[in-house]
Amino acid sequence: MPLLRYWTWRYAMILSIMLLGIGFFGIYWINKNATEQQFAVLEARTQLLADSYSKVAFAKTFTISPIETLQPSIPLVQSAQAVPTTSAAFAATAMPDIPMDHVVQISNLSNLQLKNLTAVTPATKVVLPTPITPANKKMETREIIATNDATWLRVGIPYYLQNEVAGTYYVSTRLNNDLVHTYITIMVSIGIITLCGWGIVYVLSRSLTQPLRQLALAAEQISAGNYEPALPDASRIKESEISQLIVSFDEMANRLGQLERMRTDLLAGVSHELRTPVTSIRGMIQAVKDGVVSGTDADEFMQISMDEAKRLQTMVNDLLDFSSMEAGAVHAENKEINVSELFDQLISQVNTLSSFADIEVSASLQPTDLVWTGDESHIKQILLNLLGNSAAAKATQIQIIAEKLGDQFIIDVIDNGRGIPESEAPFIFERYYRGDSKRKKKHGLGLGLTISRLLAKAHQGNVELVRSSEAGTVFRLTLSISPAPKNF
Repeated sequence: MPLLRYWTWRYAMILSIMLLGIGFFGIYWINKNATEQQFAVLEARTQLLADSYSKVAFAKTFTISPIETLQPSIPLVQSAQAVPTTSAAFAATAMPDIPMDHVVQISNLSNLQLKNLTAVTPATKVVLPTPITPANKKMETREIIATNDATWLRVGIPYYLQNEVAGTYYVSTRLNNDLVHTYITIMVSIGIITLCGWGIVYVLSRSLTQPLRQLALAAEQISAGNYEPALPDASRIKESEISQLIVSFDEMANRLGQLERMRTDLLAGVSHELRTPVTSIRGMIQAVKDGVVSGTDADEFMQISMDEAKRLQTMVNDLLDFSSMEAGAVHAENKEINVSELFDQLISQVNTLSSFADIEVSASLQPTDLVWTGDESHIKQILLNLLGNSAAAKATQIQIIAEKLGDQFIIDVIDNGRGIPESEAPFIFERYYRGDSKRKKKHGLGLGLTISRLLAKAHQGNVELVRSSEAGTVFRLTLSISPAPKNF
């Protein structure tokens, strides 16, 4: 059984058990409360009868011969053959009426039964045990008596003669068992609630598990190499967590697909970029060696071979540097650098390159005497990478604007080139990413911006794309004014 379905059914079972527990507790509470209420009513009725009996006995003093001591159980219907005295007959007739279906038993202090009265139908035979002897003659007593045909409640109230306790007045009545219909109603209600709860749990589990199953299938498709799996529509799912999970999963799939394409491009690009200079170098050296070219042509061939070898060395160094930077081995030398002089050197350096022959590079600095502590070679490498990207984007004007803001040193590189396509902007800092626009027109391994960001982080800073459009691009280099650590 799938884990989610297992927990769903488990929670449904817990819900059912809780509802049943609540139902049984409710039945117990209703039964106990009903019994307590019936006892309270019986106590009030017994108190009224006992007071009436006391008044009658006090008004007319008479002598009653004790009836035979009760056995464990005796018939409570008064014997028709008993011949009371005149005083006893007067007392009996003066007694208040006994409520229907009630049994009255009057005992003296020795628990000898003086009277045994009943108000049940003649056809009903009632047999009740002898009342318990109260431990305290002035205290009320309660009993629950189980007989063959019913359960009885009995209450004993002391009655008084001449302000002294003369005995106990007992009244018994059947326990009301009309609560069966209430119990049935409660259990049926619980059953309906349980079924509704199960239905709700089932519907919710289906709404939750269905998109999760689709995500599981999508994960299997991704593991098989399909980075565009079929995913549920996140906008149609009401649960925000599931919807966010689908959106994140879709982004992850797109990112994995992009990384896979970048890996494929890297293999093709590295193969091409490394094979081309090697082939060129080999061909030109072979031509010089075989005497195909000589004189100035041979010198030119050797110079081209040297340039290709340098380009090959640069690519290999980029790969090695990137590997060491990813491992966290960036060595930074901290020394004070005059930023204005650094910009002058940088502009002079790029102006000697053929790729910047038609590009106007300018720099501005606030304050003009700003001194930064860090590694000069690192900041030069970062700025050369940014300037090189601007040149590759066919820019004709490049501005370097630097200023100090608080404890940060901010450098913006602004060009008027053709910009970066919106679809490529999220991936430009990924390693080995060169973009569709650069793949055909620019040599390289796609590590320039990645290495620049790693170098900036070594100086507690960052490189980010501020904006890009067909009118130009703005990159921002942020550095900390405080000295950077020697190792990153």
